[in-house]
Amino acid sequence: MTIKNKRYSLMLEKFKTIHFNGKLYVFCLIRKKYCILTKEEVVRQQIISYLIKNRGYNVNEIYVEFKYYIHNMTNKIDIIVFKKKRPFIIVECKSNDVNISYKYFDQIMKYYLIIKSKYLVLTNGIKNIIFGFQNNANDIEFFKKIPKNS
Repeated sequence: MTIKNKRYSLMLEKFKTIHFNGKLYVFCLIRKKYCILTKEEVVRQQIISYLIKNRGYNVNEIYVEFKYYIHNMTNKIDIIVFKKKRPFIIVECKSNDVNISYKYFDQIMKYYLIIKSKYLVLTNGIKNIIFGFQNNANDIEFFKKIPKNS
């Protein structure tokens, strides 16, 4: 299946899909299984593909639906990229019909306060907000692209 939408700002890819029990599934390279193809999953798979093919990250550095626990509650981060076994990029994916707002900025900041990655990405596949805290935790810096793996 080819997903075509000129509004997507990240590279569009052909995904390996199957139909099963009336639902469409997409193969996730990271989870190594088929997942129900929702609008958010399309964005998640696009970001995964972009991280690997365009930014040079290895599949072994990327985790999807990464679980962490705080106050006896399970939380999941859509995508997290590790570099040298440390959190490097947190990605929060929304479907392409969701308007990126402060509500979601607050969500990714909660992840940051616990995980402390260098970069954060908030995306709906059309709009991408890429930022990080560089030298001073109070100084936010915005970027045009997700940093390459060096």
